[in-house]
Amino acid sequence: MTRLLTRGRLLAALALLLAAALGLIAATQPWVSATLVDGRVLTATGQELAGALTIMSLACAVLAIVLPIAGRIWRHVLGVLALLLGAGLILHVTGARVGVAAALDALVAEATGLSGTAQGAEIAARTLEGAAGFGTAAGWVAIVAALWVLATAHRWPARAKRTARYERSGSGLAWDVMDDGEDPTR
Repeated sequence: MTRLLTRGRLLAALALLLAAALGLIAATQPWVSATLVDGRVLTATGQELAGALTIMSLACAVLAIVLPIAGRIWRHVLGVLALLLGAGLILHVTGARVGVAAALDALVAEATGLSGTAQGAEIAARTLEGAAGFGTAAGWVAIVAALWVLATAHRWPARAKRTARYERSGSGLAWDVMDDGEDPTR
C-alpha cells in the first residue's frame, strides 16, 4: 500500500488521461447509424449528439497535467473538480443516449426531405454502436481518479522548493554557481 501512495500522483494523472482518451474516443466515433432504402448510410457521432463531451474530456486532460504540480490544498480542489467532471460526463452521455432516436430522425429528415410516417418507411436498418459506452466509462474512470486524489492527496510528498535547487554542497562559492551558468543572486 505504501508503494501505491508514493505513486499516487502518477496513478491519478494517468487515470485522468485515460478518462480523457475514452471521452475523446466516444466523441469522435459513431453512436448510431441508419441505412436508408436507397443504400445511403447516415451516422451520428458523439460530438453531434453530446456536444460538451470533447470539452469535458479535454478538461480531464488538463487536470491530469496540472495535478502533479499542484500544492496540497489545490490537489483537493482539483479532486473535487475531477469528481464533478466525471459525474458531468456520465450525465451528459446518458442524456445524449436518450435523444439518439430523435437525432437520427432529424438526420433522416434532412437527408430525405420527409418526416413522420413517410420517413420511417425510408429507413431500412438502424444500428446502435457501442461508442457511447466509452463516454460513460470515461466518467467512471474520472470519478475513481477523483476519489483516489481526495483519499490520498494529503499523503503525497511535497514538491521541492525553488530555492532548494540552488543550494550547493561543498564550498558553495558564488563563482562555482556562475561557472554553471546560473545567477548566484537568486
